[in-house]
Amino acid sequence: MVLGIRSFSTFQMNLFNRQSVQRATSDLQRAGQEVSTGLKANIYESLGPSAASVTKLRGREDATQTFITSNGLLANKLSTMLASVDNAREEVQSVLETAVLNASRPINGAEVLQMQARAALEGVVAAMNVTFNGDSVFAGIDSKKPALTRWTDTSAVTGRTPEGVLQEIVGTGPTDAASATQIADKIDQIFLSQDSTDPSRNFEGTFYQGSPNIDADGQPTKQIRAWVNTGQEVVYGNRANEEAFRAAYQGLAMLASTDVRELDEAAYSTWMGRIVDTLGVAQKGMLDASARIGFNQQIVEKAQIQLTDISLVQRTQISNYESVDPYEAITRMNNLETQLQASYQVTSRLSSLSILNFLR
Repeated sequence: MVLGIRSFSTFQMNLFNRQSVQRATSDLQRAGQEVSTGLKANIYESLGPSAASVTKLRGREDATQTFITSNGLLANKLSTMLASVDNAREEVQSVLETAVLNASRPINGAEVLQMQARAALEGVVAAMNVTFNGDSVFAGIDSKKPALTRWTDTSAVTGRTPEGVLQEIVGTGPTDAASATQIADKIDQIFLSQDSTDPSRNFEGTFYQGSPNIDADGQPTKQIRAWVNTGQEVVYGNRANEEAFRAAYQGLAMLASTDVRELDEAAYSTWMGRIVDTLGVAQKGMLDASARIGFNQQIVEKAQIQLTDISLVQRTQISNYESVDPYEAITRMNNLETQLQASYQVTSRLSSLSILNFLR
């Protein structure tokens, strides 16, 4: 029996070594990438069926990060709202203190009440017209326009000024207790937006230009809401047509439209009594508004803490799937380097072999 010896050409050997070197080089590059990044170079190839779990985790983590980012913006917006309400309340407080001192008769500071009220009114309007990222904070869902109209500015809705409306109602001022009550009642109607005689004088329209309390279909206007976590929603939108802010504008406007020193004793007492009561409602209402904003801040803060903890757990789980063992990766890289060097040496020796080296 004759055994044949199969020949293996130098070309075939070189080709085999070249392919081996290419594989080793590719594996070495992948190992080097894993060592430098600490992550598997091809997660889905490495994990197989478990890659679906990573995809789900990443989806949840993306949603968590979206909540964290939006909550950060909401927290800043709530801080802006709280500061504005507190600023408006301080403006009202300063006038209320002087008004209380002069409630029954002008004693101390009555001569500057009208000027003080006008200045405070400007401060309240400025506080209520604050914006955040281009949106009017206290205008409700109709946030692309200022919430309140300045005392002497013309409303874009009705073409009238708040000052003009009050001058039309107050005229030269009340002459006695009865007329003071009558005028104050009419102003109440205006600030409740219930002036059916001339709707253009109503608070919503001339004084306030944001979202109304009641929409065109007779339904309560939607409040601004935000999702702070999965299944957790916060209603946080304060509007400048709420009772507290209406009362602030009303009380200050009543003072700004009259020089109380010109009123007789009966008219003065009645007029100032209504103003003090109205500003008191505003003061209490704005304290309540600040408390509600503060409560929402606590909700957002707690949600952020929960989301941060959840994110830490999710990122740890993702890392467990995607990260490589540094020791194992470095060992594998070193082994591949050794293998590649050996392949290069074999290739170099094969390429230097020639039959001429054995001919003498």
